[in-house]
Amino acid sequence: MSKKVTIIRSRITDPSFHKIAKTLSENDYNVKVLLWDRSGKKSTENINGYTIVRFGLKAPYDKIDVALFLPLWWLYEFFFLILESEDIIHACDFDTLLPGVIVKSIKKVKLYYMIYDFYADNIPINSNFIRKLVAFLEKLFIGRCDAVFIVDPFRYKQIKGASIKKLAIIYNTPPDYLEKIGILEKTKKKQGNNLVLFYAGIIHRSRGLIEILKALKELEDVELIIAGVGPDIKILEKLQQTFRNKIKYIGFIPYDEVIKHTLQADAIIALYDPKIPNNMYASPNKLFEAMMCAKPIIINKETAAANIVEKHKSGITVPYGDVYAIKNAIKLLKENYNLRLLLGQNGRKAYEKHFNWKLMAKKLIYIYNQLENKSDSD
Repeated sequence: MSKKVTIIRSRITDPSFHKIAKTLSENDYNVKVLLWDRSGKKSTENINGYTIVRFGLKAPYDKIDVALFLPLWWLYEFFFLILESEDIIHACDFDTLLPGVIVKSIKKVKLYYMIYDFYADNIPINSNFIRKLVAFLEKLFIGRCDAVFIVDPFRYKQIKGASIKKLAIIYNTPPDYLEKIGILEKTKKKQGNNLVLFYAGIIHRSRGLIEILKALKELEDVELIIAGVGPDIKILEKLQQTFRNKIKYIGFIPYDEVIKHTLQADAIIALYDPKIPNNMYASPNKLFEAMMCAKPIIINKETAAANIVEKHKSGITVPYGDVYAIKNAIKLLKENYNLRLLLGQNGRKAYEKHFNWKLMAKKLIYIYNQLENKSDSD
């Protein structure tokens, strides 16, 4: 009989849960996903062999105000899990973990925990007491989990000291949307004077968007396409009028469209303010999307992702906030078609060898099966 898994995620804007749910459902697990849809839409749908239930409580993303809504989300999640007949709870990030820990104790089910972001390191540095409290609680709850998944080996530093029963690294990399044969030809663009940059993610000043725009101000024939939502959308909309021919904001788009724009771009850009501690551990899907699509990336040196880029020579790293360095990186890619092609090829090779989702899926299923077999034999 198939084991029942309930995946919990508080962000519908992050497509990562789809990969986990689809992989498990394709390997004889009965999967249901509970999402917090902060746009306020409530729905239930079946997709790719699993069920998605949306909790429609309207709330902001990436603002401290969201703490006011968490008790309602946790209450809904708790009763949802209590009423379900799951064998495994797969919680994603700290804002889903507490109800999972409580339900595990009541129903004696398995609890697996996926850490995309260590919550304490997302809290501003000046809130030192709150950061320490949240870090203490997350590490405490980790001790109640049967398995912990992190998206980058560097993130172990964040949870060091927690009592971890089983730890695995599952990179937040996309499935291979493209055939391997002829991939490099498919992603080539004709040489030309115009350079298209693409950014998809949170619209927040901590993502270096202001510095990118300052760099673009002094460059000609460069266009930046921006997709996503976030607290600084209004600032971006105002700047879009100033940079009329240089930036194009297309709002929130489905993941397939993100991949499409990545393929059509000449380079991807991803900057993370290191003043936010969690950003130093950033291992964004943008990096692996760029690799999968054979596109070079511009990323800042202070991130864990920069180590991957430098190791595999798949892009250019710059200091965060350095407008001059950002401008020169863009200019270098604009003027060197062959360099863009080489960096993209390097990224694609690294994706195929080290970061392909098929490799991550095998690891995920191996650990799931290993833990379930152990549970059945106890």
